[in-house]
Amino acid sequence: MSRSAVIQYIGFQLKPRGRDYAYRVVDPKNEAREFTLTISNQAFVERHVPYQDAADLCYQKLQKELSGESAERPLQRHFTISDQELEEYRQRNRPDKKRR
Repeated sequence: MSRSAVIQYIGFQLKPRGRDYAYRVVDPKNEAREFTLTISNQAFVERHVPYQDAADLCYQKLQKELSGESAERPLQRHFTISDQELEEYRQRNRPDKKRR
């Protein structure tokens, strides 16, 4: 992803398997591309990620994937957020509060 590329959040849709979060990557040097990232319904039910954090988690995942993209290895257009990624996000952004 070039430095001038912009990731735009389009919105989400409820699907049987979970929530699909849609993003458009606009890069002046390339054609705009759309990506979908899915978080399972189970992740929300089991409180692995709050609804209000889901779009940010997907944005960060897409940003990371784009930074590793190359012409020889273009990105797939759909990602599923893994349990490990959910846990890493939770640890970074919502660490357990210490009891006193």
